[in-house]
Amino acid sequence: MEKSEKINQNRNVRNGFSKNLLVLGAALLAGFIIRMLTYSSLTADGSITFTGYDDYYHMRRILYTVSNFPHSLNFDTYLNYPYGLEVGWPPFFDLLGALLAIILGGGQPDTHTVEFAGALLPVLLGVLTVIPVYVVAASVFDKKTGLLGALIFAVLPAHVYISRFGAADHHVAEVLLSTAAYALFILAIKLAGERNLTLSSLKNISSDKNLLNPLGLAAASGIFFSLLIFTWVGAPVFISFIVLYALVQRTIDLKVGKGSDYLFICSAITLFATLLFTIPLSAGEIRPGLEMSAVYLSWFQVVYVLILLAGLLLLWGFSTYISKKEMDWKYYPGVLILVLGSGLLLVRIFSIEYYGFIIEGLRFFSGKGEYIGTISEAVPLFLTSQGKLTFSSVLGSFGLTLLAALAGFFLFGLELKGEKAKPEGIFFLLWTLFYAYLALSQRRFTYLFAVNISILTAYILWVLLESLDFGKEVKKLAKSGKVTEKTSDSPLQKGKRTGSKTKSKNRHVTESKSTSTEPDYFKLVSGVALIGLVFVPSIWLGIAFAKDAASIDPGWQDSLKWLEASTPATSYYLEPAETPEYGVLSWWDYGNWIIYIGKRPAISNNFQAGVEDSASFFISNSEEEAKKIMDKLNVKYVITDTQMAKGKFGSIVELAGKEIEDYYEVTTVQEQTGIRTVASAKQAYMDTEVYKLHEIDGIGLGNLRLIHESTPNTTENESSNGNTVKVFEYVKGATLSGTAGPNETVIAKLEVSSNTGRKFLYQNGDIADENGSFEITVPYSTENTGNEVYATSAYSLTAGENSTIEGIKVTENDILNGTRIEANIPLNEADNE
Repeated sequence: MEKSEKINQNRNVRNGFSKNLLVLGAALLAGFIIRMLTYSSLTADGSITFTGYDDYYHMRRILYTVSNFPHSLNFDTYLNYPYGLEVGWPPFFDLLGALLAIILGGGQPDTHTVEFAGALLPVLLGVLTVIPVYVVAASVFDKKTGLLGALIFAVLPAHVYISRFGAADHHVAEVLLSTAAYALFILAIKLAGERNLTLSSLKNISSDKNLLNPLGLAAASGIFFSLLIFTWVGAPVFISFIVLYALVQRTIDLKVGKGSDYLFICSAITLFATLLFTIPLSAGEIRPGLEMSAVYLSWFQVVYVLILLAGLLLLWGFSTYISKKEMDWKYYPGVLILVLGSGLLLVRIFSIEYYGFIIEGLRFFSGKGEYIGTISEAVPLFLTSQGKLTFSSVLGSFGLTLLAALAGFFLFGLELKGEKAKPEGIFFLLWTLFYAYLALSQRRFTYLFAVNISILTAYILWVLLESLDFGKEVKKLAKSGKVTEKTSDSPLQKGKRTGSKTKSKNRHVTESKSTSTEPDYFKLVSGVALIGLVFVPSIWLGIAFAKDAASIDPGWQDSLKWLEASTPATSYYLEPAETPEYGVLSWWDYGNWIIYIGKRPAISNNFQAGVEDSASFFISNSEEEAKKIMDKLNVKYVITDTQMAKGKFGSIVELAGKEIEDYYEVTTVQEQTGIRTVASAKQAYMDTEVYKLHEIDGIGLGNLRLIHESTPNTTENESSNGNTVKVFEYVKGATLSGTAGPNETVIAKLEVSSNTGRKFLYQNGDIADENGSFEITVPYSTENTGNEVYATSAYSLTAGENSTIEGIKVTENDILNGTRIEANIPLNEADNE
C-alpha cells in the first residue's frame, strides 16, 4: 500500500511539473508572439526600421562590433563633430547583438542580417525575462502565482514596449539581468534561512552539501550583477540595493531576536562575486590609468562595489556587537544612518569628484539633471511635460494592473507580520518600493517596475479568484456535461413507472448530487471578468504598439536616405578613428538617425554632446553669428523639421539658456469650455535661424539654401507648407554688389521650385549706404545643375518702388566660390534730384 501511495505521489508530482512547464511555455510563447507583432510593419519596405532614437546608435555599434568582434566602438568621430566623443554605454548588449548576427549569418553576416539580429535580440531577451519573473513570484509566493505572474508579465505593455521586434536598446537587458540577479539572491537567502546557514555551519560544508546551494545561488547573483555593470552605467544603484536590504532585514532580525548570518554570508558572496567578475569583464573597456568616472566603465565601478562590500562587513560586525551586548535594536539603524551621513561627509572632504558622482547619480534617478527636463520620457509618471496631472502614461504602461498591484502590495504587506515576515517577502516589498520610486520619478523606468506590477497583480488576482472558488467552479463546468449524461435515464428505463419508494429515494439522491455539481455561473462570470480586466487591456495595447511601431517619421527617413545618396560621402564610417570631412547640424534628438541612416557625422546626438552649439545656432538672430558656429564646427548641411520650429522650440530655448517668454507672448483666454492658454509668437521668434529656415525657406539668409524637402504629409495637419523635414546646404554664396540710391532698401528676388514641385520666392536684401553701395549674398545659382531644388527664373534687383533690373545670371561656381557680381541699379529721376 505504501509503495502504491508513493507511486501515485510521484505521478502527481510529475503531472504537476508537466502542467507548470506547459503554462510557463505558454507564457514564453505568448510573450514571443506579442513582441513579434511589430515585424510586419517594421519590415514592410524590405528593409528594417527600428523603433526609437538610441536604437540606431546601438545598431551602429553592433555593425562595428561584427566587423571587429569582440571589440566594441568606444570612441566615435561621427559624434560631437568635429571633436568626436567617447561612448559611455558599456558594450554587453551590442556584443550580444553582434554575436547573434554572426551566428545567424554563418560567420559572415551582411548588413540586413546584422539589422535583423539587432531587431530580434530584444525579443529574445524580453521573452527570457519571463523565467526569472516566474522564479521570483514562485519563491516569494507560490508556483501558481509564479505562473500567473509570468503570463501577465509576458503581455504587460511597459515591458512589451521595450522588448518588441525592432527595439534595439539595452533597457531590455537591464530588466533581464537585474531581475535574474534579484531572483537568484532571493533564492539564496530563502534557502540559507531554511537550512540555517551560519558561520559555524560553514565548517561542515564538505559533509553537508545542502549548504552549497545558497552559496552557489548568491555567487550566480553576483555574476548577473557584473553583467549588468557591463551593460548599463546605472548598475551600481541596483547593486547598492543589496546593502540597503541587508540593513533593513538585519534590523528586523534584531528586533525579533533572530540571527542574520545567513543574510550577511549570502550578501557578502554576492558582492564578492560581483567584484571578482567585474574586473575581468570590464578590463578591456576601462579607461586608461586610474581615472574614475560614473558615466563610463572605469575603476569607479570596481571601487564602488569594493566600498559596498566593506560597508556590508561593517554592518555585520556592528550587528554582532549589538547582539552580544544585548543592546536595544534601535541603536542599529540609528548608528548606521549616522555612519552613512558621516561617510558622505568624508567623501565630500577628501574627494569632490567621487562625491559628485554619487550626487549626480542620485539626481539622475530622481529625474533631475541638466538635460533630463527636456527629455519627454524622463518626466514623472503622473505628470505631463507641462506639469499637469495625467493618467495616460500609467494606462499605456500598465493598463489596469497598477490598481490591482497596489491592492496586492498592501495585502501582502499586512500578511508580513511576526513569523510570516520572511526575508524573501521583505526583499520583494523593498524592491517594489525602490522601483515604484524610480517609475514615479521618471516614467521611462516603468519597464523595470513591470516585474513587480506583474507579480503583485498575479497575487491579488489569485486571492480574488480563490475567494470565488473559481477553480472549483471551472471543474464543475467541465464535468457538468459528463454528470448530465450519467444521471440521465438509460434507454432501458424509458417508459417504466417509478412508483416504489426505493426508486423515488434513489432519484432524489441523484438529483441532489446533480445540483451539487452544477457550477455557480455568477462566480464563473466574475472570475472571467477579473481575468479579462487584467489581460485584455494589455493585449490590446500590445497590438496598438504593432500598428505604430516606428518612431522615425517617414519624412526623416526619406530625407536621410536622400542625404546618404545625394551628398558627398564622408570617410571613416566603419573605422571612426579619424575626423571626417564635414558635419551635419540638426537638433540632438535626430543625431543618431543622421549617423546611422544618413551615414554622416552629427554635431549633436542623443548623448546630448554638442547640444549647446546646436541650440545657439537655431535661436541665433544674426546670420553672422550662425555662420561663426557653422565655420567653427565645419558644418556643410543643416536639417530642420516642423517639431524644431514648433513643439521642440521650448527645449531649444531652454538649453540655449534663454526663456520661452522672450519669444512667445503667453496669455490666458476665458472661453465657454474654460480657460485656454494662447501663445503668440513675438518678432524675436521670427528672427531666429530655425524660423527663417523652416518656416520661410531661408528667406533673408545668404549662405544656406534648400536642397531637399520631404514629401508633404497629407495625413496630418502640419504647418510649413506640409513639409516635415528640410535639408539646407551651407555655401559661400555669390555676392550681388553695386550701387543704388543712398539709404535705399535693395531686394534680390528669385523664383525657386523644390523637389516636391512646390514654388516659393526667395528674397534677400540690404540697405545701401550713404554712397549708395550695397551687397547682397545669395545662395542659389540660376543655371540648370540637375539639383532637385532649382531656380525657375533669373535674379531681379529692386531698389525702392520703381528701380528694378532683371535677368541677373549666377552660376553654380559663383555660389561655391563666393564670386562678386556687379549689378548697378540705374537711378530714377527722383533719386537724381
